[in-house]
Amino acid sequence: MPRLEHHTLKRYESIWFGIAVVISLFLFVSVIVSFISGTYSAIGGGGGHHITGVTNGRLDPRNIAATPFAKPGLRENADGTLEAFVVAKAFAFDPPVLRVPAGRPVTIHVTSLDVMHGYEVEGTNINASVIPGQVASFTTTFGRPGSHGTICNEYCGTGHHNMLGRVVVEAPTPQAARPAGE
Repeated sequence: MPRLEHHTLKRYESIWFGIAVVISLFLFVSVIVSFISGTYSAIGGGGGHHITGVTNGRLDPRNIAATPFAKPGLRENADGTLEAFVVAKAFAFDPPVLRVPAGRPVTIHVTSLDVMHGYEVEGTNINASVIPGQVASFTTTFGRPGSHGTICNEYCGTGHHNMLGRVVVEAPTPQAARPAGE
């Protein structure tokens, strides 16, 4: 194999440096054009959450009483949708056991009051980072009855290993029998 001379290496270095400069200029110009044309993402948007006390996905952890997180658990809205509110705090989930019906979509909202936590439901693809003052929301449907452990998968302090809970998926209750003719 022939040995590369100093002049040959300098030429390759110059070519790679030129490519890096062109890419950098392209990215810089793209960002400027994006801001001028108005196609950049809105950082200070107007909402995204319908939850009382939550603005732009954020809430004040010191004022949790003004939000639905003050009474965590599952609730059914007037339109029939299900929402669950979960609060992560040192070193527990509230509620420790979340009961949800099988076969119905449930939107789960999770927040933290103190430090960063994780919310993972074992045996599912539910895995969220829970940051103080922010609300992580996701909608899922549990297909069949059973019990799933919940764990904090972000180290949150000396009691981290005790931060366990459960999601209990219950069989749907049958609707009350309707009189004939209805």
